[in-house]
Amino acid sequence: MNIKSEILKIWEFAGWIKPEIKPFLPGLAVILLIDVLGALISVATAIASKNMVDYAIDEKLEMAGIAGAIFAGFIILNMLMVVLESLLALRISESFSNVLRQRFFKRLLESEWLPLSEYHSGDLITRLTSDVSNITNCIINSIPSILALGVQLVASFLTLLYFEPKLAILAFILGPFTVVLSRLWGRKLKHLQVKVQESESSYRSYMQEAIQNFIIIKSFRMERHNHDSLQSLHENRMKWIIERNRITLAANNVMSLGYWIGYFLAFGWGAVRLSQKAISFGTMTAFLQLVQQVQTPFLGLARTVPQIITMIASAGRLMELEKIPKEKTVERLPILTEVGMNFCKVSFKYTDGEPVLDKISTEILPGQLVALIGPSGEGKTTLVRLLLALLRPSEGKVYFTDTSDGRYEASAATREWVTYVPQGNTLFSGTIRDNIRSGRTDATLAEIENAARSACAWSFIEGLPQGLHTVIGEHGLGLSEGQAQRIAIARAFLKKAPVMILDEATSALDMETEMDVLMAIKNLGYHCTCLVITHRLTALRICSRVLRIHDGKVMEEKGMINSIMRNELNSNLIY
Repeated sequence: MNIKSEILKIWEFAGWIKPEIKPFLPGLAVILLIDVLGALISVATAIASKNMVDYAIDEKLEMAGIAGAIFAGFIILNMLMVVLESLLALRISESFSNVLRQRFFKRLLESEWLPLSEYHSGDLITRLTSDVSNITNCIINSIPSILALGVQLVASFLTLLYFEPKLAILAFILGPFTVVLSRLWGRKLKHLQVKVQESESSYRSYMQEAIQNFIIIKSFRMERHNHDSLQSLHENRMKWIIERNRITLAANNVMSLGYWIGYFLAFGWGAVRLSQKAISFGTMTAFLQLVQQVQTPFLGLARTVPQIITMIASAGRLMELEKIPKEKTVERLPILTEVGMNFCKVSFKYTDGEPVLDKISTEILPGQLVALIGPSGEGKTTLVRLLLALLRPSEGKVYFTDTSDGRYEASAATREWVTYVPQGNTLFSGTIRDNIRSGRTDATLAEIENAARSACAWSFIEGLPQGLHTVIGEHGLGLSEGQAQRIAIARAFLKKAPVMILDEATSALDMETEMDVLMAIKNLGYHCTCLVITHRLTALRICSRVLRIHDGKVMEEKGMINSIMRNELNSNLIY
């Protein structure tokens, strides 16, 4: 491993983590102080044990008792400091982990949707949990320990040097041997750590998807297949963990060998010196402890190197998330009550794919109710994602407009003007009230009830044992698809935004309920521009215009609504 490269990576990491670690520096300083005091107490304990033994051999029992009391006092003090450090480290560790997770969670929320969607949710969760924990453990526990070990090394070496210079120099020479050995495994350990984290991400991702799709697994009798697949991922994960553990154990055993060689030499040296009557039994006791305390810092440093490598590897995985481009936004937008939409020569294609939209230009005026129809896969959802600024056009511009000919390019900020009912079940676990209130968090209970009534949801909500306070599970577990869809519509109503986008929003409703909901949309009581994506005939009855998307183009279907009403078609599908 290149030392200069390592130092540069650590320096880069220090600058990267500085904003988050700065508030915790006082607490880390206390932890460091406790560790340093503990190191000094260890040296003092060795001297106290020497005096206690020597006084006892000289039959100075009173002095031996005093030395013994001091010895015991040091032990008790050290135990109390360990408890204090543990409690403080736990508090700082949890707080610091939360700060890091909040930082990256916020960064993910600000990231562009398309590149972010390339990461599996299980992988993102692994980075926000396991990788953050690796960084936290190293900073809170390992780094203060390294500094304290340095103090222990100096104090132990100077004390041993005072009693037996040759032994001190010998112990000090053997110590760096363990650190040099640890560096030999550094590159390999970093590679293995990345592999372990990647395999952990795959393992978690698979479990998460399986749990979310139990219905499909059971319906297609895929239990055995999924069990075997998870076992295969476990075996891959186990392979990397064992390989990492094998390298770590080999390194630890070689380093421990150096430690025990030093201890054996100290024991033999002390035995020889005792036979020569050059030292006392108490000094022999001190030798053994001090040699340990000279070599322990080197051993501790060598064992900390893999933890630092793990931290740097995990930091690299988190830094990767911060390279995802941020969403385009603006500082301030006007408060508008009437908003239209404009597509100006907009083209879009996904990476290495065929164009989905090809130079489309169309305008939806404020207050218009427009239907967007067309076969599946033609780009209707893509068009919605462009309006929501989840995607950026390959060419052209998407604008929101006002009644004064103002134009505002679609961005994260313009979502303030939009309320959206997507396809599928998009509810959160929690109460029905909280799900509706996510449309506007400051809404009153009366406003929530009115929104639920408009969405034809109040009748079934009233019939639930806890009403609005009924708790539903993940993805609306406990509700039917139609009920979940009405809750999502109520959430959209509550926001009272000047633009509403409905993406197959009534597909799970019966025709009578669908017509009631659609009429509520038409009679919202405020000037709302509405884009309805649908395959069903009934939704067109409330619209003033119909746009068809086909082969990447958007065309106006003039006269289609009049034709539908005139012929009173019985079919409920548009092809």
